[in-house]
Amino acid sequence: MHATTLSNAEKLRLKRDGFVILENVIPCDVISRAKELINHDPTRIVHGDVPDINNLYNESALRLIMLEAMGPHTAPINAQVAVTLPQFADAVVRRPASAVYHPQAHVDGGWAGQCPMSRSEILASGATLETWGSDGDPQSMGPAGHAPLWQDRERTVAIGSYTALVGVCLNDQRIPGKGQFSVRRSAHEAVEAFFRHQRELGGPIGGGGPDWPRLQPMGADGAFAGIMPQKMVDSYPETRFEADDWAWPELTPTLMNEGDAVIALHSLPHTATPNLSDDPRMNVFFRIRRFREENPYEGDPRVGWGVSDHPDRQLSGEFLDYPDSYDPFKTSVDKMCDHWSEWDGMQRLDAET
Repeated sequence: MHATTLSNAEKLRLKRDGFVILENVIPCDVISRAKELINHDPTRIVHGDVPDINNLYNESALRLIMLEAMGPHTAPINAQVAVTLPQFADAVVRRPASAVYHPQAHVDGGWAGQCPMSRSEILASGATLETWGSDGDPQSMGPAGHAPLWQDRERTVAIGSYTALVGVCLNDQRIPGKGQFSVRRSAHEAVEAFFRHQRELGGPIGGGGPDWPRLQPMGADGAFAGIMPQKMVDSYPETRFEADDWAWPELTPTLMNEGDAVIALHSLPHTATPNLSDDPRMNVFFRIRRFREENPYEGDPRVGWGVSDHPDRQLSGEFLDYPDSYDPFKTSVDKMCDHWSEWDGMQRLDAET
C-alpha cells in the first residue's frame, strides 16, 4: 500500500503539474464495499451520506496524506459517484475518438449550462453575453440548478472554490480512451494568475467579471455558461499527451488502476472524457477544503462537505449567516489568488528545495 504521506518526488509533481497520481492507496476491502453499493444502485448514492462510499477517503491513506500535505480539514460526508458509460456500447463498429465530442476543461464552482434565454432574447432585453446575470437573484440557484449564479449577496464572486479534488479509481483505467478524468497539466498557476488579474481590476471574480464573459455563443441562437474565458486559456502552458486513439492532446488523462487515486488542485482545469472502451469508467470524487477556524459551518451537513464546489453556501444554494468578524467570500478569493497558502506540507517543501 501507498505510504501515509506524499514522497518528496510526489510533492514536486503536484507543485509542477497541479496534480499527482498515487498508486495502490485504497484497501481492497474498502474498494469492494464501495463497488458493491455502486453496482447495486448508483443513483441512490450520487450525493448521499453513505459511509461505505465516503470511507474510500476516510478509511484509506488519503485522509492522512491530505492532513500532512494540506492540513486539517472537514472529513467528507458526501461524495460524487462518477460512472461514465461506454460511448458506443451498442455499436457494431467502433468510431474513432475524433468522431465524438471534444471535451473542454473547466474549473469547478461556477454556474454552468445552457442559458434559459436565447442570444436574441438576451440582446433584446438590453443585456449582453458579458453582462447577462449581473443583476440575477442571489437568493436562488443558477438557472440550471447546479451552482449559485453568484456566491454572495453583493455579487462580487461568481465562482465557488475548495482546495483539492481527490479522485478514487475503482476499475482499470490504464489505457487512454476509457473516459479518464483528464486535466490541462500545469495550468493551475495560470488560473491563479487570472483570478489575481480579476481581483486587481476590482472584480467580480469568475464568470461575468473582467475578461470572463458570463455566456458564450452556442449553436444558432443559444448561449452557454461555464466555458473558460479565452484570456485564461491563452495563458495555459503548452503541454501535450500523445497516444493512439487519443484525439485531445492538450488534455492529459489520469491513467490509473483500481485502488489508485489522484489529487488535483481546485485551480487545475479538468474534465471527463468520452469512454471508448467496452465497460464503464468508475470513479468517486471528493472536494476537500482546508479547515478555516473562523468558519462556523465546518462539518455542517447542509454544506455537503466532500461534494460541494460552493462550500460558502448550503449545497442547495441557500445562504448561510456568518459573524461580522468572518467574510467567507473574501477569504475564498484570497485563497484562489494564493492557492499554495492552503497547503502546509507544500510550504515546507518550498523551504526545503
